[in-house]
Amino acid sequence: MDYKRLPYGVADYTWIKSQNRYCADKTMFIPKMEEAGDFLYLIRPRRFGKSVFLTMLQAYYDIEKKDSFHTTFKDTWIESHPTEGLGQYQVLYFDFSRAVAGQGSLEENFNAYCCTILDDFIQKYATYYDESFNIKEYLSFTSASYKLNALNTYSKRKGTQLYLIIDEYDNFTNNILSEEGEAVYHSLTHAQGFYRDFFKLFKGMFQRIMMMGVSPVTVNDLNSGYNIGTNLSMDPMFNMMLGFSENEVREMIEYYREVGLIKVPTDQLITDMKPWYDNYCFAKDSLVTDNKMFNSDMVIYYLRHFIRFGKAPDEMVDPNTMTDYAKMKKIIFLDKLQGDRKSVLKEIINQGYIWAELRESFPAEDLVDPDLFPSLLYYYGMLTIIGKRGRRVKLGIPNEIHRRGLSKLHKYSL
Repeated sequence: MDYKRLPYGVADYTWIKSQNRYCADKTMFIPKMEEAGDFLYLIRPRRFGKSVFLTMLQAYYDIEKKDSFHTTFKDTWIESHPTEGLGQYQVLYFDFSRAVAGQGSLEENFNAYCCTILDDFIQKYATYYDESFNIKEYLSFTSASYKLNALNTYSKRKGTQLYLIIDEYDNFTNNILSEEGEAVYHSLTHAQGFYRDFFKLFKGMFQRIMMMGVSPVTVNDLNSGYNIGTNLSMDPMFNMMLGFSENEVREMIEYYREVGLIKVPTDQLITDMKPWYDNYCFAKDSLVTDNKMFNSDMVIYYLRHFIRFGKAPDEMVDPNTMTDYAKMKKIIFLDKLQGDRKSVLKEIINQGYIWAELRESFPAEDLVDPDLFPSLLYYYGMLTIIGKRGRRVKLGIPNEIHRRGLSKLHKYSL
């Protein structure tokens, strides 16, 4: 049977499209992002499709992929509404979740990863560089910062259009924060820390920048070095950009009903999934339109099981998310969950919500501040916006997954 299989565990948009996998169309957000600014960042919880979206941007803007536009974006909104930016950039794509691996020091591992990406970049776009750019010399550089500066000098002279995309911009530093502690983290992101210095090189080099992560901490701590970004995280225009709306989930179920792989009513599956995966709202001004979002990875996990076995999974939480939970426990300093922070968590569990002022950014040193604790839980998806009153928002537990997760956190803190 020829049908679109579900892209479970796949995070590359081009691969998803080339392999005829099912993909919800998010391309209508491309012109909205162009209108929002040139240097953007957006924060969402894990497992909401950030990597798929960023690789979609890479495929759209890459000058080397312009000729395959109608193949890659067939039957999408943007195919009929292309912008002037289509295929106009050399795209540099970092995934900083990979930058921590290696046998060297933190700086050596980070530098080695960035050098590998920059070498691949320059070889991919070699035909756009004339003899004034010595590619052999460039490849011999052992410093990623040297490579960036060389690229910047040439692109300025030649008017090259560069687009920087960073996936998991905070993953490297979150790992350091959870594994090495605040002192090591501080040395990377302040003063002459190598991570901060690397971000400083981005200013004035790229025509467009898009970064995504799960926490505002890194951007805050890098702010004096990288202070050009526009935060889209709580902009109502982008509330539905990641995750699945209920309509998107319904369309997905209907597709698999039409090809005969699901034989029960759509409403039955929606009713089954809603208490577990739904009810995320990322902008308080979106409450009036009632645009709640499903966790996209969880929906795919559920439907994949239903298609294979004809029933819902016995475990409604994807076991592969347990590693995310373990990392999160360290990052939010559960070992320091004492006093007022513990009281905040108890209040949330007992009444299901808390009123708080949602902070868009804060430094790592303030993570143990009880007033910031609700904001931290919001960014990790454990709380969501369910109401508003002036500057304060009502943060509630979105679904059963996080109700159980918060209870585990509370037990861990006892």
